[in-house]
Amino acid sequence: MAKHDPHPESAVSADPAVPVPANTPVTGSAPAPTTPETAPHRLDGPLVKLAAVLLVGSMAALLDTTIVNVAVDHLSRALDAPVSTAQWVASAYLFSTAAVIPVTGWAIDRYGQRASWITALALFGAGSLLCSAAWSIESLILFRVLTGLGSGMVLPLVMTILVQAAGPQRLGRAIGLISVPIQLAPALGPVLGGIVLDTLGWRWIFVISVPFVLLAIALAVRGVPKGSPRATERLDLVGLLLLSPGIATLLYGLSVLGSTPLAPVFAGAGLLLIVGFVAHALRARPGGPPPVIDLRLFRDLLFRLGALLMFVFGICVWAGMFLLPLFFQQVQGTSAMTAGLLMAPMAAGVAVVNLFMGSVADRVGPRYLVVGGLLVGAAATAPFVVAGPDTSPTLLATAMFVRGLGLGAAMVPMLATAYRGLPSDKVPRASSALNVTQRLGAAIGTAVLALLLASLLADAARPETAFQVTFGWMTGLTAVAIVPALFLPSSRPDLTGRSGSGG
Repeated sequence: MAKHDPHPESAVSADPAVPVPANTPVTGSAPAPTTPETAPHRLDGPLVKLAAVLLVGSMAALLDTTIVNVAVDHLSRALDAPVSTAQWVASAYLFSTAAVIPVTGWAIDRYGQRASWITALALFGAGSLLCSAAWSIESLILFRVLTGLGSGMVLPLVMTILVQAAGPQRLGRAIGLISVPIQLAPALGPVLGGIVLDTLGWRWIFVISVPFVLLAIALAVRGVPKGSPRATERLDLVGLLLLSPGIATLLYGLSVLGSTPLAPVFAGAGLLLIVGFVAHALRARPGGPPPVIDLRLFRDLLFRLGALLMFVFGICVWAGMFLLPLFFQQVQGTSAMTAGLLMAPMAAGVAVVNLFMGSVADRVGPRYLVVGGLLVGAAATAPFVVAGPDTSPTLLATAMFVRGLGLGAAMVPMLATAYRGLPSDKVPRASSALNVTQRLGAAIGTAVLALLLASLLADAARPETAFQVTFGWMTGLTAVAIVPALFLPSSRPDLTGRSGSGG
């Protein structure tokens, strides 16, 4: 772990309207004067307003991640295409969101926070409008790729802008401000998609986000800081050409694992490209463009632990988002919309715990918060190991709510740990790295559990037995995340943004 700096205060401005110079460290600067308006431990009005501005744009983009999932069958009929082709409306979007993540850190360094944010929103909004006007399944898939390029930049930008504005002492509370919508949006997407599809038609699924995008852009003109763009910042083109296609190809291979014999070929090719990027990044020399993902960040113990936990957390959360709706539909016989509504208790659990977890995470060491949250999350998943078609919906809703409490309690200190103590100019690349690791964890976890479930369903006399075994594995994976969490610091964060040593 990096040594504690003797200077106890951060020089990061508490006012997000005042840009932080690119070389200003989050730790190790001379003490700054503290007034009621700029005291680093307070969630002041400017920070809350900034979070609200960012949430307007991020909610639209995050809803769009899952809102189309319920419309695939309808799109195949409306545009006269097979379901296997229409599925690419959702898949191509997800792959493009993942592929653009590595370039986000460079864009912030090169053009600043406000310009990058508005550009991402504009791409997303333009793509959404084009999708609503699509005349064929091929044109719709192409426009969804464009939409994904904008949407994929949104979450890394939100984290970067908010973390840099908050400073180390307020990280937990700042992350808590945005955690609830980030968890709610994917769960609410299918519900909203079903309502819009039944009442307005499929084109409105894409139009519905445009007013929010326009509002977010208008608010960003004055509400998002410009940052400190560096006109000389060069793009690592070689690294981008290795990493972005590598991520997209690996994710595609994992998503079709078990359904095509070429899946391992795609996954292997993607993995080779990512390995090639790692070799390229490790050979980077001073004077050249910095790698699109800065691997030197992983030298820091807390960032390394945070990234590992985000990878495992991606497995826990997104594998659950895949399994639970299928269980409700295939075992308990609910409709797609009802299955989406049954995901609401988990989102409510996240919302409840995040009302206070942010302030707790700023005062208490992360080890026990993360370990406790993961234990609760694993215990709340266990009832599904024995659930069947006649299991009480009240019991399952309670388990979902408690699962949300546990995973929500773990997420905020987990993210704060990864960012805490990083120099301000490292935050954009750190956000890209953390989003990549989480996305890979989500893809790998979902692919493995989907393959396991498919093989079990093929041999099972009753579908609930296949789901029970798969939920057993998911419970175990949640518990496995406790192992790296045990290495997190146990004491409260110190004034330099570092947590005290564990033990």
